[in-house]
Amino acid sequence: MDASNIINLGLLLVTAIGVVVAILQAKEARADRIAAEGARDAAKQHEKSALDAATQSASAATRSASALEEANDIARKSLPKDPWTLVQQTKNKYELRNTGEETLWAVSITEPGDSNDITLFQEQPVDQLHPGESLYFDYSKTFASPASTTLLVTWGYPDSSEQRVWRRTLS
Repeated sequence: MDASNIINLGLLLVTAIGVVVAILQAKEARADRIAAEGARDAAKQHEKSALDAATQSASAATRSASALEEANDIARKSLPKDPWTLVQQTKNKYELRNTGEETLWAVSITEPGDSNDITLFQEQPVDQLHPGESLYFDYSKTFASPASTTLLVTWGYPDSSEQRVWRRTLS
């Protein structure tokens, strides 16, 4: 064997090794491509599942908020409304009007503590105060008066012995 055949045989061997390496790399690349496509498909499926779950969650939250708002409206409507409106007529004169739909019994206006800043224009307690009727009082502060006082209105209903109380701060 001469030298040129040995060189050609060596080149053939190196080329064969290169071909084998190329074939192995191609197989590995094909396997990686197939695995990447599978991962991509799985990621798309998970993304779709996550989007569906988020949509369902948002829908459930919306239904829950609507139900809570409806329950609050029902609760608000079931609360007894205070039958009073307080209107300041002049700087010191106030009108306390029965804006309810029922006649109120034994209505009295007081203020807590020893203050005598509220002067009533009617005898206390008023036996009956019909819807639309009013009580008037004067609220005059002196230098010794606190910055504000709490107006207490108590009343009852003819079918109950319970006394109801309504408070408003006057300043």
